[in-house]
Amino acid sequence: MKKALEAFYIHEKGILNIIRAADIYAICLLAKIRAVDPDIEQIAGILEGNKITGYNLMSIYYTDHELVQLKQKGHFKEIGEQIILQTYTMLESYLKSKFYEYNYFINGNLKKFHFRDLKEFKAKYKEVLDIHLPSFDFDYFFPDGKCSFQPKGSWETIKILAKARNEIAHEGTSNSYTVTTLMDSWYPFDFTRRWIVSFDANFNSFIYDKFETSLIKEYKLRKKV
Repeated sequence: MKKALEAFYIHEKGILNIIRAADIYAICLLAKIRAVDPDIEQIAGILEGNKITGYNLMSIYYTDHELVQLKQKGHFKEIGEQIILQTYTMLESYLKSKFYEYNYFINGNLKKFHFRDLKEFKAKYKEVLDIHLPSFDFDYFFPDGKCSFQPKGSWETIKILAKARNEIAHEGTSNSYTVTTLMDSWYPFDFTRRWIVSFDANFNSFIYDKFETSLIKEYKLRKKV
């Protein structure tokens, strides 16, 4: 069985491939809207490496007219929501695998647990491992003001993604989170993968090596409140 972080990297690669496909679609779509030919060099760069375009990162790459048109017609809505759904699935998969890794190390057993939603992850991590997930936070770059993704602390952000995921999975679309541009799906993905890597590195040091990083020290202070 793969370790949690190894499985995460496989998930991450798969989602990145979906993001790159969406990027190529964006290049072609916006070229059509602008009545120009698609940038073949941009497309080649995406196909040949790990590049993404600025369409994922900043609103300055869209005109105000394009932003209005994209919102009205929802060109990126479906694919963006699927990226968010897969992103949250990646997070839950990591948290489940990591729970079993830590439980085996701390308690020496392979007891099976059921995790049906985010509340159960929070409860089981606290009850079995004495890890309070909402107290772990890390600095994340606040994205463009025209992006729907506006993080307000790690746990609150994860709850927003969990709600969006549940809406997409059960209703086919999200009413609480709007996808207009590629930014709206890129930043949830980027935040989630960075949270996972940060959580893994800091808690591995804390649990396996008894070493408190600066983020763990901040976590312990928040945990006491």
